[in-house]
Parts: sequence; C-alpha cells; structure tokens
Amino acid sequence: MKDFVRCTVRSGFQQQLDCGTASFKICAGMRADALLFKLEKGPSVDYWYRIPVGEDNGISYQSDPQFCGVYDRQCRRLYLAPDALPSFTGGRAQAVTEVGPRMTEEISGRINRWVEECIANDRNNLSAYEITGSRAHYDLKSYLEDGAKREAVERFFGGREPDGQFHSAYALEELPEEAFLSYIRNPEDFVRSEAEQYIKDNQEKFLLQFLKDDALLAEYQALVQDTGNPLHRVKAISEAIKASGAKTVTVTVQRDGEVLSFRTGTTPLRGRYNSYSASHIGIADRREFERLFGRYADYHAEEITKITYGRHTIYEAPAVQIEDYGNTGMTMGGMEG
Repeated sequence: MKDFVRCTVRSGFQQQLDCGTASFKICAGMRADALLFKLEKGPSVDYWYRIPVGEDNGISYQSDPQFCGVYDRQCRRLYLAPDALPSFTGGRAQAVTEVGPRMTEEISGRINRWVEECIANDRNNLSAYEITGSRAHYDLKSYLEDGAKREAVERFFGGREPDGQFHSAYALEELPEEAFLSYIRNPEDFVRSEAEQYIKDNQEKFLLQFLKDDALLAEYQALVQDTGNPLHRVKAISEAIKASGAKTVTVTVQRDGEVLSFRTGTTPLRGRYNSYSASHIGIADRREFERLFGRYADYHAEEITKITYGRHTIYEAPAVQIEDYGNTGMTMGGMEG
C-alpha cells in the first residue's frame, strides 16, 4: 500500500458500506463501470476490490480484481487508493462526494506538529548539546562557510524572511500496511509513538537545524540592514523590470566619469546577480559600450543610474549613488520599440 486519500461518501453508498453487502456494482453514466466486493481484514476493517465490467455489464474469467481501498467500519471512514478514485467520483451515482488530503501528508503533518510542540522551539529540550557525527559536522561547516549566505540571498530576493522557528521534517513517502492499520485503529497512539521515536533518533539532526537557523537569521538580518550592499539595488532593478513586463529597456550607466545609455534585453536584469552581461545590448549600442569600457566588460547594478521603458522611468538610482559616480560623460541609445 503506497498511499490513500480519506473520502466523504454519499449517504446511499455509506449504507452499502455499513450493511455488510458482499458486493455491488457502481455505474458510470447509463452502464455499470465495475463490480465492488469486500474481504474482511479484521474485526472492524474491510478491504475493497474492484473488477471492471464488460460491455454486457458482466465480468469474465479474464478480469483481475484490483485493490481499491479500506473501509474502517468502527469510524465509518473510507480510504481509497488514488488510482481508484475515478471509479468513485464520477458517473451518475457519484459514490464519493469529497476527497481529502493524502494520508501520508496527513499523518506526517500530525507527527510533525507533535514533535514541534514537544521541542517547543527550545534547544534546551534536546539531549544533544554538540555535533559529534562527522557527516553532520561537515554539513554544518559547509553551511556556515557558504550555505547560510546563499540561502539568505535567496530568501531576500524571494521575500521570505526566516521565521527562526524549529520545524520538524518527518515525512512518510508511502504507507506500510501495518503502519496504516495501526493508525486507523488508534491515531493518537500511533502519532505519539512515531513522534517519540523520531525525536529519540534525531537529536543531533534537530540541534543541527537550530545551529543552521542561527546562522541563516544572522546572515539575513545583516543583508537587510546593509542598505549599501549592491544586492539591494539588484533586487530593486529586478522587481522594477518584472513589474513593467518589458522585454527591452534603455539603461543608463555611469563609470569612471563616463555616462552611457543603451538599449538592452531585460533577461539579465531579472536575475539576482550584481553583474550583467553586455551580450544582450543591441549591436550598435554594444560597440560604443565596448569602446568605452572594454570588449569583454560587464556592467553592475551600482553603475545603473536609470532604466526607462518607453517614456516611463521604471528605475532610478538613489541620489548618493549617482553622486558617487559623477555626472560627466556621453549619452546615446534610443527608445524601446
């Protein structure tokens, strides 16, 4: 069993599931779609199977039964395998009226909430006080050296401030049969048992997350507070380009006392890097760019003083930036088409 979804069923179908009927047909349109039959798994659990029905509304010895779901008679809940859903959600009868989340997601979510409540975002609730595993130690070292800074930049551009909260990462990829049966028999006991074991087995992993969160929050706050960092201008340029929807714009740059305006495609300006390739500049303007700044030169966010789209200025550098680069030089380039 890989996964299930919990389903809400119409009252007539619920009665058929409850009454103990061994088999019945479900219809799609004016004809039968399949024959359903059940086998008792335990005192309160039935396994349901589906056999496709032929054009004559009957079955043949070539028809293979297909497992389609579990019915918990005690709680009156139906759990269907995802690939069996079309037979129950369509047709005249529409046996299933509402489909819930996948059970792997529901169970994982409940266990993660239990773990997070137990840890309570406090590393003092852990029994591990240092990283001893060689792999975890290397992971932390790599993150402190480079990973935290890179993630801080990604979050800065994505508008996702770190929340500083411990987040459990328990995840079921599929449902072993006995685990699922244990869950539907007693959800609370299953969640508690799995959560406690997960906490016991992952003390250093949890501590590692706390240490990484510390580093990430420090890097993010330092970047946000350093308003002179060119990445602030890179972000402002990127957001202005995206908001305008422009494919081509006119960019004005200042460097070493020279001022140059040129038409360029917006692809590099949408990114998160401080250096922009001159290869997107129109050919005529690129020649002048290369004459002034060098054949293989790029340009940078802190050198951009203005970006226009048609007659509209969509970005203008802070006055202090313009003063730093001076106000003399030459200007060229046309309007956007």
